[in-house]
Amino acid sequence: MPRDVKPLTDQECKVIKLIAQGKTNREIAYDMGLASSTVKHYVRSICQKLRVPNRTAAAIRYYRDLDA
Repeated sequence: MPRDVKPLTDQECKVIKLIAQGKTNREIAYDMGLASSTVKHYVRSICQKLRVPNRTAAAIRYYRDLDA
């Protein structure tokens, strides 16, 4: 990951991978056994850490940076 990006927690990595699969917050919550509000919090945190405006950009940045 680039220096301007904070590392994601294990849970955040699980969430971003499910986002990349096109799952909604509700689907992610069901898959992970979490409340939808918890997933929403994770998505917000991921976007802040990756410095992106939305979940789609977060997934793109996450996977692009893994290849770098």
